[in-house]
Amino acid sequence: MEKGLLKKDALQTLIDGVREKGGRFVAPTVFARQVVYKEVDSADQITHDYIVPRNSIKEFFFPQTEPVLRFRLMKEGVELEDVRVEPERTVLFGVRPCDAVSCGSVRKVFTWDYVDEFYTKREENAVIMTVACTNFDEECFCTTVGVSPEGKDGADILLKETLDGDYLAEAVTDRGVAFMEEFSAVFAEWNNSELKKIATPEPIEGVSIDRIVEFLKNRAHYNSELWAELARKCVGCGACTFTCPTCRCFDMVDEGTYIEGERRKNWDSCQFDSFTLHASGHNPRDTQFKRWRNRFMCKFNFYPVKFATKGCVGCGRCIRVCPVRLDITEVMIEISEAEGNV
Repeated sequence: MEKGLLKKDALQTLIDGVREKGGRFVAPTVFARQVVYKEVDSADQITHDYIVPRNSIKEFFFPQTEPVLRFRLMKEGVELEDVRVEPERTVLFGVRPCDAVSCGSVRKVFTWDYVDEFYTKREENAVIMTVACTNFDEECFCTTVGVSPEGKDGADILLKETLDGDYLAEAVTDRGVAFMEEFSAVFAEWNNSELKKIATPEPIEGVSIDRIVEFLKNRAHYNSELWAELARKCVGCGACTFTCPTCRCFDMVDEGTYIEGERRKNWDSCQFDSFTLHASGHNPRDTQFKRWRNRFMCKFNFYPVKFATKGCVGCGRCIRVCPVRLDITEVMIEISEAEGNV
């Protein structure tokens, strides 16, 4: 099965089927008065009225904290125990296309010079069901960075809403086809119901990704006074990196006592003042604007050049959560129109 109709009133049957087979069903739901991706066990918990959930789906493949080994001091020496990842199947429903496309970007990092099974096993045991956007807000800028609100990249199944509130389901990958065949009783024959109009934000006027890339590649601009001016508001809280679907920095920390404990992988942020702090006390990014400069350059230079994929997907989360309203799109405009770059 490659195309079918997923009725809204059949969602509970799908949730029950996934859970009965030992899986978990993740969907947008309201938690603490915010829309977030979260595991649900009832279709009533799913919200269908949202732009982009506050969190991204990366945390279901790359948890905020997880142990990678355990250690114990014994008479004979130190005993080490590897932590093996055996993830349950995860079905992610209602994922926005900008989140789905970010998976390919994060995967490039975790399979670059070493295959990190803590990430890959979870992602490979997941089914991503995206829903094309029928609404957007002023923080959405996906089209500016080349992402479509009905894009298929990263999706296993693409859903499009009908005027009746149901979904046209189209399998994009072999995994998506297999899933629809496995739960064929849930997917009815497509009846050509009229679809809701896709909401497509206009690309931001004044932004040129090509000019941004050329500006960042020019080493003469690395110490430009423009950076201090553009990032003067940044307080280094790291909210932008934690909500960003493509940020993937982490630290390794031993936690416990000298007798026993765990080595854990924890999310980290290039916006923290200790991120590049050397043991000597020297810090090459000793002021906040240098740290913010690094994040911007990672999104539009380091990441795309090294991995040939997107460092920014235009979801707008960093704008929504910033306590001082540091808007990355305003910086994109300034860099695009910078002197000597027009």
